[in-house]
Amino acid sequence: MPSLANSLPFSPAELAYLHTSLSSIPPLRPDARPLATDFRPLRAETGVLPAVNGSAHVGFNDGREAIVGVKLEVERTVAGNSVLSGTEDGAMDIDADDRGRNTGQRRRGKGKPEWVTLTLTLPGLRDDDPNLVFLEEMLREPLVVSSSSDAPSLQDSLIINSRWHWHVYIDVLLTSPNGLASYPLPLLSMATHVALRDTRIPKLKSEGEEDPLADDDWMASTYLYPRTKSFPAKPPVTFLVVVVGENIIFDPSREELAVADGVIAASVGSTTKEGEFQLLATRMIDTPARDTMKGVLQSGEVQEGVDVPGVWRPRIGGVKRSLLKKVVNAVLTEGVAKDVMSGLDGFLTVEMNTEAGASTG
Repeated sequence: MPSLANSLPFSPAELAYLHTSLSSIPPLRPDARPLATDFRPLRAETGVLPAVNGSAHVGFNDGREAIVGVKLEVERTVAGNSVLSGTEDGAMDIDADDRGRNTGQRRRGKGKPEWVTLTLTLPGLRDDDPNLVFLEEMLREPLVVSSSSDAPSLQDSLIINSRWHWHVYIDVLLTSPNGLASYPLPLLSMATHVALRDTRIPKLKSEGEEDPLADDDWMASTYLYPRTKSFPAKPPVTFLVVVVGENIIFDPSREELAVADGVIAASVGSTTKEGEFQLLATRMIDTPARDTMKGVLQSGEVQEGVDVPGVWRPRIGGVKRSLLKKVVNAVLTEGVAKDVMSGLDGFLTVEMNTEAGASTG
């Protein structure tokens, strides 16, 4: 996979110092974060855009910001591609809906990945830039993973009936002083997560196989991802992890990315069981360290294939399977995913309490 870094303003001596610090146990992070699993603080708000079904504004303290708008449109399902499965006697299986939204009915069926469109924009960069397209796909990929018995997918929840469905358009605007060189994947993923959880679906007055007719009352709409414990499913979140020596480091800064031996993107989604998560996708990303120049000994002697302490030499090769397993265990077993999801839950709870106080006041 391509590297997203455009330029690295670090000398070989600085790179050697950073790599030595980050490969020590415990790692010494440049921004003084005490733990390898610590995330930088972020600020977020919802409902920032008009005329959309959901929106969010998320920013990191390093100046990077992302604004996400989500819009739903009714779309006719392509003829011959029925999304609803039938019962043994050929009748549609329509039961009580566990989610209790829209028509109040539940339909077994499979949605289509093309029902979810995600567009990423960075001012000053062409829309067809390969790095931008690569980021778009990494954000979209976990959203369109097929449902399983333990994890419902976004696309399956968009079914209205056998002839109509909702189409989700997710527009993401990124502003960053370093462009894509800072690997803004965690920022974009969290902003998309918050925006989707703020997204509402209009209540339908139509029923069954009737053409969709939406209720004009916005207060009657329901959340795309209901905020109830009986429905614990949430949008996925993608974590960016770097490997330096034998250490794995979450939410890397630009300095940490510059000396990474490997960069891994891990997407995690919730299941139907509260507090449980599953791995949806992993991506290996070329580390920007491979684009840096080698250090040279003061004596001027070049020793090919020999690593000299204090002299920078870009690492080559992939990531050990043991380290990849360590990343997955840290995300799923050691509670990184749970901590991040809990933090986002807490933010949305504050938002809901604020809205409730404003409406009663």
